[in-house]
Amino acid sequence: MNRTISAIKLDFYTGKQMLRLTAILAILAIIIGLVAHGPEYAMMFTMVFGVTSVGSVFSVHEKNHSDKLYGILPLTKSEMIMGRYLYGLIIGVAYIIFAALLGFVMWQILGPDSLDTLSYWATIGLGFAYFGFAMGVAYPIYFKFTFAKAYVFTMVPMYIIAVLFLVLTKKTDLASSIGQIIQFFSDHIYLAPIFGVVGGLILLAVSALIANLIYTRKEI
Repeated sequence: MNRTISAIKLDFYTGKQMLRLTAILAILAIIIGLVAHGPEYAMMFTMVFGVTSVGSVFSVHEKNHSDKLYGILPLTKSEMIMGRYLYGLIIGVAYIIFAALLGFVMWQILGPDSLDTLSYWATIGLGFAYFGFAMGVAYPIYFKFTFAKAYVFTMVPMYIIAVLFLVLTKKTDLASSIGQIIQFFSDHIYLAPIFGVVGGLILLAVSALIANLIYTRKEI
């Protein structure tokens, strides 16, 4: 466990500059939310940019060739992977907390008509589930092909998915087509974020297993 914590610290130390830069993207999320007059837009795009943030550590490692350090440090490949996923999870939790606070503040500023309670909590759940899905897809690909080779064809579809989902929920009768699901969560609002968090964690756990199978067979 101590060595896994050391791997997390190494990733934080390596990626701290990029974390500061990608955090600036939160301003863009706020602008999107204000233009669309929807706090949920700001919340979802915060999580989209959160995925960009957790992927940046691969870019820094590759640019500085610091990934070679793992070949000489007293870390197994499995411990390094566990550290990388826990690093991403910590960043993701920070982003979802920020997204929740941002959405609440914008909700108060834009007025009660801009959002309702169910949509607020559902966006938190969906935001984290999206984060788990996107990071869960991206990390094994980065381990396999490297960040430089895989970023564009990995992340562009993730951005498109997020935009299409938000457009569909606003411009179509998607809500009416899933009326029973909405009614269930209306009666059990507290379950919306719980389902999202649990779903996101399951996706990350499966992804970590896949990444471990890939990376333990790769030469550093």
